[in-house]
Amino acid sequence: MEVKAEYDERYWYPDDGGAVWLAGYQLIDRETGRYLGRGAPELEEQRLFVVSVAGAGAHHADALATDAVKPGARLELRRDPDNPHDPNAIQVHPSDGGAQVGWVPRELAAELAPELDAGGPWSAVVLREQRRSPREPRHGLTMLLAPAEEIQLSVA
Repeated sequence: MEVKAEYDERYWYPDDGGAVWLAGYQLIDRETGRYLGRGAPELEEQRLFVVSVAGAGAHHADALATDAVKPGARLELRRDPDNPHDPNAIQVHPSDGGAQVGWVPRELAAELAPELDAGGPWSAVVLREQRRSPREPRHGLTMLLAPAEEIQLSVA
């Protein structure tokens, strides 16, 4: 699946205070050139999900340090049905087989787990990384998930 995107680097100031450095890709509507946010109807129509990688900074900081999870990198989704906290758990790993970087958020995992268990194709790619400044280590990732064998970012 090919998705149109544009690369950007900037500071973001969350409503709860502070500043976060974002670097990576923003999805764009092919027809209008408009930026598409997480809940955009155009994404929902295609069952595309833009979500944060759960637990990335808190539990997998070492794994975030590698270039294997830089913006644009492919990710691997692995079911974890024996997880004692969530039978729908889906681990997120870099495509090179490296250490786990986090989880698919619980609410979305509940929807995707049955499809993955049935052999349905789902893929993921890193859209953006979060840092406190451009010189600080990553402390979070935003990913795009799609019901396809592979996602290709078509850079505008």
